Amino acid sequence: MGRFKVGVLGLVAISALLSGCNQNEDAAPASKGVGEAPAVTELPKRKPGLWKQTMLVEGVDAIQAVQLCLDEASDAKLAWWGQQGFKQACSKNEIAKQPDGSWKFSTVCEGVGVKTTNDGAAVGDFSRRYQIRAETTTTGSPMPQMNGSRTVTIDAEWVGECPTGMKPGDMDLPNGQRVNMLEVSGQQ
Repeated sequence: MGRFKVGVLGLVAISALLSGCNQNEDAAPASKGVGEAPAVTELPKRKPGLWKQTMLVEGVDAIQAVQLCLDEASDAKLAWWGQQGFKQACSKNEIAKQPDGSWKFSTVCEGVGVKTTNDGAAVGDFSRRYQIRAETTTTGSPMPQMNGSRTVTIDAEWVGECPTGMKPGDMDLPNGQRVNMLEVSGQQ
């Protein structure tokens, strides 16, 4: 398999893993006081439309850009912080707003022998732009290049309305291929 194909497959896998293992309502605050119920925190929602996501993965030679079409329903299913990909079960799914307005998250997802942990933070207004920086560790992947720890930075910018023919959940990859992230992650 060529280096470009491996890069595209890796991009889809990392996007799916960073796109989340469950829906937003499963997120819980990272901490709570003794005897207190978890606080209900309204998580930021991305503005519906076309988002350009530029991803830099430590150790990969190139920056890769994708475009993702979202509506309210697909945004709710494709969490921005890393916890839904490929029908995995997540044993940890914590997200909390910080005093400075950023969001910290921590997830542990495991399925079909693959375990992925994400620890990171997101900043931005989620209506025009946001940035995610995460430490991601994957073990047990049948794709050896996906195993290991790496730093992933995603810069996302709202471009406008989704173009005709692009449906919610569709992601255009750098090689011109279109995949639907809802279908790939089993959430359609």
